[in-house]
Order: sequence, then C-alpha cells, then structure tokens
Amino acid sequence: MDADAALASALNDGSYFSQPFPLFADLRRNVPVFYSQVLGGWVVTRYSDVSEILHNHEDYSSKGRVLHLINQLDDDVREKLPLLQMHFATGLAHSDAPEHKRLRGLLAQAFTPRISENMRPVSSQIVSQLLDQLDGEVELIADLFTPVPALVVGKLLGSEESDIPDLIRWAHAINGLYEKGGRISAEKALHAEAMLEEMRIFVMRLTSARRELRDQGQLDPHSDILSGLVNAELSGDSLTESELVSTAVTLFVAGHETTTHLLGNGFRALLATPGAFDEIKADADLIPQAVDEMARFDGSVPRSWRITKREMEIAGVKIPAGDLVLPILASANRDESIFEDPDRFDLHRDARKHLAFGRGVHVCLGAPLARIEGQEIIKELVRRYPNISLAKKSEDLEWRRDIALRGLLALPVKLA
Repeated sequence: MDADAALASALNDGSYFSQPFPLFADLRRNVPVFYSQVLGGWVVTRYSDVSEILHNHEDYSSKGRVLHLINQLDDDVREKLPLLQMHFATGLAHSDAPEHKRLRGLLAQAFTPRISENMRPVSSQIVSQLLDQLDGEVELIADLFTPVPALVVGKLLGSEESDIPDLIRWAHAINGLYEKGGRISAEKALHAEAMLEEMRIFVMRLTSARRELRDQGQLDPHSDILSGLVNAELSGDSLTESELVSTAVTLFVAGHETTTHLLGNGFRALLATPGAFDEIKADADLIPQAVDEMARFDGSVPRSWRITKREMEIAGVKIPAGDLVLPILASANRDESIFEDPDRFDLHRDARKHLAFGRGVHVCLGAPLARIEGQEIIKELVRRYPNISLAKKSEDLEWRRDIALRGLLALPVKLA
C-alpha cells in the first residue's frame, strides 16, 4: 500500500474530509507509520503509538510547532509575521517542561473546577435564550453550536457579548494556520498575523482594566480567568505579559471552534444512529456518556502534532530528530484493538479511553467545560424537541476541507 498516495487521493476527492475512517483503518492494518509529503510530517495511526506520543513529553516537543510551519515560508513572508513568531514562542500550548509545568500550574489556579462548574448555569441560560429564537427548520452550526461556546468562553475570559463576533473572526483566522496539517499557506499566515494583532490588543485592554480594579481593591479573582491570572501577579510567581496574552488568546481559539464541531459532529452521529436519541429521551443519565462517545466517535480535532527531540522509532520506523509527527487522534479513537466495533456509535460504551481531548501534560484544560456545554445543549434539545430530526441525509452533509479541525459546514435539522 502506497500510504501517501492513498492519503493524497482521499484529500483530492474529498473523502478524507467526509469519511476518513476507512482510510484510517487501512493505514492501521498496513502502514501504521509513514512520512507524508502531502502533510509534511510522519503520520501515526494506531492507538498505542498515538497514546505514547501524547504521554511522552520527554521525547516529543510541543515547543516550536508553529515556528516549524512558519519556517517553511519564504524569507519575505516570514519578515511580515513578527507577532505570530513571538506569540507562538511562548504560552501554555507551545511550551515544554519546566516552563509548561509552571504555566499550567498558574493557569490551574485561575481556571479551577469551581469556575468550570459555575459555567453550567451560564451555559444552560445561553442555550435557552438561543433556542427561544429558533423554530421549524434551523441550521444548528450557525444558530446554536457556534454561539454557545463562543459566548461561554467569552464570559470565562471576561469579555462582553458585543465582543463575540470579533472573537469568532479572530479565532477562525488563527485556526486557519493549521488547516493543511504540517504545511502552511502564506496567505493564511499573513491574515492570521493581522487578526492576531487585533486580538492581542483586545486581550491587553481587558487585562489592563482588571489590573486597575485589582489596584483599587475591587477585583473578584473568581469572576473570570483573566481576573484570576491578574490577581495571581500579587504572589510574585506570575505569567509574563507575553505569556498571559498568548495563553488568553489560546484559550479562546482552542475553546471555541473545537467545541462547535465536537457538538456538530457528535449531534449528527446521535441523530443518524437509529434509536440513539430515543434512548437519551428515556434516560437523561446517558447524556454525559453521550458527549464522550461523540468525542470518541467523531471528534473535532482529528490530529495532534509534536516535534521529535531525538531520533525515535515507532512501529519499527525510524524518525529523525527535529521532524514533525502527526498522531491521528481520529484513527486512534476507532482502533479495534481498544474499542469493540469502533465504527458503531454506542451510548453504552465505556469511551473514557478516547484521546479526543489529548493525554499527558498537554491534555485539554478546557475538556470539563466542553463536556458541560455539550451536556446542557443535549438536555435542552431533548426537553424541547423530542422529535428533532436531520433535515438532510447524513451522507449529503458537507464537511470543512481542513486537516486540523474536522467539522460540518452546516447541520440543518427540523425542530419538532
């Protein structure tokens, strides 16, 4: 099997985006590790190897991943990207130990389980307000699954509702850097640079306002994440300005579109699986399991990425130091050696081993919040619309042509 040729063919005909799982199954069986010229990195598809890469931060680095992409560009383009290069040189998602441990520890003090759980009634209220405006045939991606996580994460960061359209626009531009996998588009990079500049100015304005409140003794450190981070500065061990802005930007960018498409992909699977929605109607206790099965079955982040710190060997294949490795989470989550009948959407499955939120030191900090949002949305949809159905055949739905973010362009449903 010429793995890269098969991958290129699937990308060209669009099947990689609409239905990549048969290809992943073939790769797991026949070529579980190979270098892809198309994606610009080593593709890894088996659960055991993917899990090892995610856990092994000693040999696989998260630092310098975006710079690895930017360095592919011509010198005259790179010179126009100073903010991207500075922004992605630091921050939680782009660091290794011991820097990462310090940053995550500081962020964990601000992004506490209490703050996440405090978002449950906020999520519920947002969902109800949005659904009050909907009736008949609606498009769930635009009408519900995009605004809910944007509004929730916006509140978590302490922004105003009027800021949300800008936050969505900025996040979409920055996520566009990764749509080609291990390659990068000069046009998308230049656009992301401009949008990142706007977003950083916005975050610095929010931060300054919180410092003023803190200095006046009027800051509630538990009101939002930025307030918690600003308050932590008093202890002496705080984020630098660059780290704080980078982390705040990353939290919104990572917590918005990924949750949108986790909900879209998962709800499509729920409605397309005979009897699944009826099971949830009969037993609301299945809702938390349903969200994790959604993440396993068709998560929104199909691949992770790391840089090898030294020469590594995976499944007998030697990978040089400094190369990009692309562990395919979507393939690992359908690995038949871990999940029985993996291509079946099963509400009763123990899906806790799934890798949709990552693993190891870089496991998604916002996973509890994404679960809460998913649970509140499903609960309210079940309560209001017990006969909701897809308005289009599942196989006729269109998917984003994006290697790093899997999602539907639209999810039309009939509310009933």
